[in-house]
Amino acid sequence: MPHRVRCRCRGNPDCKLCFGTKFYDYTPGPHGWMPFVCPTCEGKGTLPSANGNGPQECFTCRKAKTIDPANPPLNEDARGVLRTIWRIFFGG
Repeated sequence: MPHRVRCRCRGNPDCKLCFGTKFYDYTPGPHGWMPFVCPTCEGKGTLPSANGNGPQECFTCRKAKTIDPANPPLNEDARGVLRTIWRIFFGG
């Protein structure tokens, strides 16, 4: 059963994982939620700069080189904060 996971790119249309939709589909395999290589930077952690100032941080993986669907970024609004508090006190 596929799950919708929040992408770290925050809706960047150049993201090769969610293509700017802020969410991507992920189906856990037989070993569960496994990290995979970032498709935007292809596991390098950096992207070539458009203006020639040197490499810039990958906006999809944030220099982690992999994407961990089991640890998605939290929503920045109040719902994300309430979700975090709920997890702390009630698990999940």
